[in-house]
Amino acid sequence: LIRTAAHPAHQAELRAAWGKQGSESSCIATMSAPRIRPSDIRKEGWVMKESSFLRQYRKRWLVLTPERLLTFSKKQAYSTSPTEDVDLRQCGTVKSAEDLTNRPFSFTVQVPERNFFLIAADDADRNEWVAAIGRATTESRRVRSYSEEVEYQEQQARLAAARALQAEAQ
Repeated sequence: LIRTAAHPAHQAELRAAWGKQGSESSCIATMSAPRIRPSDIRKEGWVMKESSFLRQYRKRWLVLTPERLLTFSKKQAYSTSPTEDVDLRQCGTVKSAEDLTNRPFSFTVQVPERNFFLIAADDADRNEWVAAIGRATTESRRVRSYSEEVEYQEQQARLAAARALQAEAQ
């Protein structure tokens, strides 16, 4: 892997933001909230996330599950509401974003309503996040099997018939 050196103007900012917690490895703790089960977590760890309005980067605990990408303001604070909740079925692209942000180790998660910009601790961590989110995105959009497709088509036919009956009644 090629390691990108942080621009001197950003080195102090990154060091201050990451502090000691930035180098911790991710771990799974017992969670009290039913929203996230430990067995569902594919990857978790600290990133810097660009805020949607002020465009400032804030430290966030990023959690990847098979269908969602969530951020929290505190490490493993799963009993609280996430600061972001992204449906991976809506995810279009996940890729490095250094060319867009001018910040080392950055990546973007693009969904129809927004582009999320995140910064990992280092190049390897960024590559791991991009790969893991990409895999989860692909899995969440898995093609339906023939029996699932038949069931879906039957359900759509029942809904259309119900709408037709409702229209006749009016």
